[in-house]
Amino acid sequence: MAVNELLRDVEQTVASSASVKNVFGEPVKHNGRTVIPVARVAYGFGGGGGSGKLPEGEGGGAGVGVVALPVGVVDISDEGTRYISFSPNKKLLGAFAMGAFAGLFLLRRKR
Repeated sequence: MAVNELLRDVEQTVASSASVKNVFGEPVKHNGRTVIPVARVAYGFGGGGGSGKLPEGEGGGAGVGVVALPVGVVDISDEGTRYISFSPNKKLLGAFAMGAFAGLFLLRRKR
């Protein structure tokens, strides 16, 4: 198999499997409400090469990576449609960090 054919096969395999549906499943329907998972899916692939003529030639290589991260859901009901993000609230994270630093400061001062 030629390197370009190998890369094409790897790309097609990853592209068909790295989808939100394959990672998180089907939308959930319950009591007139539909919840659709939303994800950020990224993939990369690489390859290699070789030199010489077959069967004496040398070469090879291939690689693939996939990452899927949940980012939110789409909530559909009779009341309307809304997007609910899973991203952390930056203010809450900042307040937690400030509290942690204040606690460390007071703990060291007490010693």
